[in-house]
Amino acid sequence: MPDPDRLTRTLKTLATVALALALAAVALVIAHKILGVLVVLVGAVLFAYLVYPLVRRLERRMPRWLAIVCVYVLFLVAAGGVGAFIGPRIAFESHALARDFPRLLAQGQSGILNAHLAIVGAVPLEARESVAKVLDSAAASIQHGAVSLVGQALGVLLSVASVLTALVVIPVLTFYLLMDLERLRAGFLRLVPPGHRHAALLVLGDVDGVLGGFIRGQIVVGAVIAVLVTVLLLVLRIKYAFLIGLFAGIVDVIPYLGAVAGAVPAVLIATLTHGPGWALLVAAGFVAIYQVEGHVVAPTVVGQRVGLTPLMVIVAILTGAELGGILGMFLAVPIAAIARALVARFVPADAPPTTREPGAEV
Repeated sequence: MPDPDRLTRTLKTLATVALALALAAVALVIAHKILGVLVVLVGAVLFAYLVYPLVRRLERRMPRWLAIVCVYVLFLVAAGGVGAFIGPRIAFESHALARDFPRLLAQGQSGILNAHLAIVGAVPLEARESVAKVLDSAAASIQHGAVSLVGQALGVLLSVASVLTALVVIPVLTFYLLMDLERLRAGFLRLVPPGHRHAALLVLGDVDGVLGGFIRGQIVVGAVIAVLVTVLLLVLRIKYAFLIGLFAGIVDVIPYLGAVAGAVPAVLIATLTHGPGWALLVAAGFVAIYQVEGHVVAPTVVGQRVGLTPLMVIVAILTGAELGGILGMFLAVPIAAIARALVARFVPADAPPTTREPGAEV
């Protein structure tokens, strides 16, 4: 005869799981309906994490509102200076790449089919033809996706509401978010039972440490990678150096996979424009840059705040890509780091394993 207590516990567990899944489904539906609002809120939170260290230093000498305004002015001046310097060059190289892309594609296919190198020439012609067809299909997909993406980007840029959101709403929300930090923290704690408020503060500290370290660290590391890659390609006289450097800095936010994605365009263009020997130099330069990043820049800037092993990072990225595409890949690592911090907080590593006597009730 089944144990009634055990059956009751099982039913309660199933009901809890079903309720959690139902709440998650409702949350996803609501999030889809208010996606624009969520994007603005997430942007405000990310921007707040970015500027808060400077605001905290300046507010020791002035009111917080004035410190925030000073930081905003500093960011505007820095962004304007960088944009004025590299903006025209990025636009020129983007136009040049769009113009040269068909020629580079034809040159690559010709190089594969009519290879004179011993290594490539040893590959059977049928296999090289298959690779050329795959390359042509991939290029068509890239062109179609790029046209679609450019069309969407133009639509966004032409939207007055989107421009206002990017230039006004997010900084304004960030301003009030930074001004009301203590009030928001107190309001959150009022929702927590008094006996659990200390644990809630510890959890907030863990999440703040992970997000702050990751966001600020990755922005700094990405900027360093963009500068180093651009300098490397300029020294080696590789075309589209600024464009590739910017791309490498952006995708470097994705650990491990970003390094490969950033190096592939440079190596391919070096191969097509200067030959395989020059491409090896470019590849060696990327290896050196990412070694400096992994052993000097990232440990100094990001440190061990994320605390994920390489296996955890790869699994998180693959899961994020499956659930949310490119955006999911960007968000997967900080979300996994927050989950790890919460597990480390509530499940101590030195907790003794639970043991049961043989035949004990499960």
